[in-house]
Amino acid sequence: MSRTVRASTVRLNALLVLALIPFAATGHHSNAEYDFDTVEEYEGQILEVSWVNPHVRLSLRSVRDDGTEVIWDLEAQAANTLVRRGLRPELIEIGDTVKVAGHPSGRRDSMYLTNLLLTNGTEIRTRGDTEPRWSAEHIGFDPRAVTTPPSSDGGVAGIFRVWTPADRVRNTDLPLNDVARAAKQSWDPVTDDPQIGCRPIGMPGAMFSPLPIEFSRNGADITLRIEEWDSVRQIDMSPDAEPQDEPVTPLGYAVGRWEGDTLVVTTTNIDYPYMDEQGTPQSEAVEVVERFTLSADEQTLDWEAIVTDPGTLTAPVVAFTTRLEWIPGERIRPFDCAVR
Repeated sequence: MSRTVRASTVRLNALLVLALIPFAATGHHSNAEYDFDTVEEYEGQILEVSWVNPHVRLSLRSVRDDGTEVIWDLEAQAANTLVRRGLRPELIEIGDTVKVAGHPSGRRDSMYLTNLLLTNGTEIRTRGDTEPRWSAEHIGFDPRAVTTPPSSDGGVAGIFRVWTPADRVRNTDLPLNDVARAAKQSWDPVTDDPQIGCRPIGMPGAMFSPLPIEFSRNGADITLRIEEWDSVRQIDMSPDAEPQDEPVTPLGYAVGRWEGDTLVVTTTNIDYPYMDEQGTPQSEAVEVVERFTLSADEQTLDWEAIVTDPGTLTAPVVAFTTRLEWIPGERIRPFDCAVR
């Protein structure tokens, strides 16, 4: 069966009941591996479930039209993301015959999972940008109810709380120089992604995360926790901060200032090799200026990251933007990345 055919379907060949065991060490793979313009469907039997961060993974045993067996590696979002939406590992049983849909890999028998139909007729949606495909009974990424914004005397002070990403936009038209463009074209998401082996993402990509972040006061300075990878950034609010005296790290050295209700953070001293999860290179000359703008009703927080890098870019560029929302009761959860 051609894997370029949309909504193709394969059937289960035989039952095979396996114990729940970890996957072989596959690590994290970049979303750049998957064709998000194509959706395919398959039917088969669940062989393995790995409910961990950075990605939940399932193994599906099926057969092709020619009768040959195939084991599909199904990748979903982080366990933390799915648990927040009411999805838990006990919903998916080893040996269950299920139907799945998602975006195929062009490299291997793998798919980025978007929909899964359980044996009881319940459909699981594992991404927020997909619609139910097979059932009126579905769980997962349904719209949230609108929450009431916090009052100024309710114990929540402006930016200092947990924020959940709602709308994220990555700039795909970056002004790369010739050397950087060639480096990006030669990047292999399966072998070159530094996150393989649970290595945390550096700046600025660390902030373009689907998981919550939290601002808290640290004396006169600010601590910014990023749930993904359990990362912590310290923002120096001193007007006489001297970045040149600080070491280089993947998250860099951040200096902040207030412009009204907007927190402006300039980060330098970054030694992470990529701007994003798409293999866009960056040099140690990179500077990231972030703007966190609080809405008048304190319900949302807008973030943008302007990247200047004379080593890879021909001009400064807004590389990322995200609208974050306040969800009462939300908290930062341990990420505890696990190598599979």
